[in-house]
Amino acid sequence: MATALSAFDDERDDEPEGASSLYVLPATRAPVAAVFLRVPGRWWHVLRWDLSRGVLEPGAWLRGTLYPRRTDLSPNGRLLCYLLAKDGKGAWMGMQGRHIFTAVSKLPWVQALSAWPEPDTDTAGHHFVPPPRLDPGPVRHGGPGPLGHEIGLARTVPAQYAAELRRGWIEHPDCPPRSPDDDWDEERSVVLAKERPGGGARLVLVDEGWDPDAPGAIDGRAPSYRLEREGKSEQLDEVVWADWDASGLLLVATDASRLEVRDVSRSGPPLWEHDLGHLTHHPRPAPEWAQRW
Repeated sequence: MATALSAFDDERDDEPEGASSLYVLPATRAPVAAVFLRVPGRWWHVLRWDLSRGVLEPGAWLRGTLYPRRTDLSPNGRLLCYLLAKDGKGAWMGMQGRHIFTAVSKLPWVQALSAWPEPDTDTAGHHFVPPPRLDPGPVRHGGPGPLGHEIGLARTVPAQYAAELRRGWIEHPDCPPRSPDDDWDEERSVVLAKERPGGGARLVLVDEGWDPDAPGAIDGRAPSYRLEREGKSEQLDEVVWADWDASGLLLVATDASRLEVRDVSRSGPPLWEHDLGHLTHHPRPAPEWAQRW
């Protein structure tokens, strides 16, 4: 049972009305990433980032509370499993008086191919277990049920940065241990690290604790990043998310809503960049291919 101080409680997890930020979720076996852009007014935009071609494909706009850190992208980069809470009336009302549900869709859309209600947001979400496969199925209630076996879904065990840990990040030597009675892993500030493919550098994520009011916070977390190489540490200023691609290039999202690809082996401007800061909400229906398995 979550306490009133739980970071998984929806009352504390709602994003600030005027906040803007970015979060990126790479696929584990394909050069594809899901991009989550939050703009003022509690609007979210989902995009597909083709890392091999440097192309962004715009997708869904939705209004409500999306939880990107409790979302997962299938290893092949095709499916999203996301948690969403939104205002409204009718079925699937959670204990917090809102529609709260988990759904599976095709990136970059949130048209639910299968979905099930959640009683509240006191959940760490679900993640894909390889190998997922497309398999038609009706809307499920009370959990993924057989769908979990059909496309490969498992309930996520509560842990800070669970999505990052599934993507090769490990605890840095400076990371404090988790308390055995901290069921939701909320009470510590974590430090994670990820080696650059090919070596030569290490990316470090530093979390100073749960703070939903921090600029750019996603799901109440606003980590900082630094680069460690040749015995030196370089702070990555204005970076709100970072990770390596398979070739060792640095993928970055900034607090100015920019996506960048950087080569840390040389100085100079980014190899690729795209500004998302000018976007405003423009909802449109999902295309036909995204409305069916």
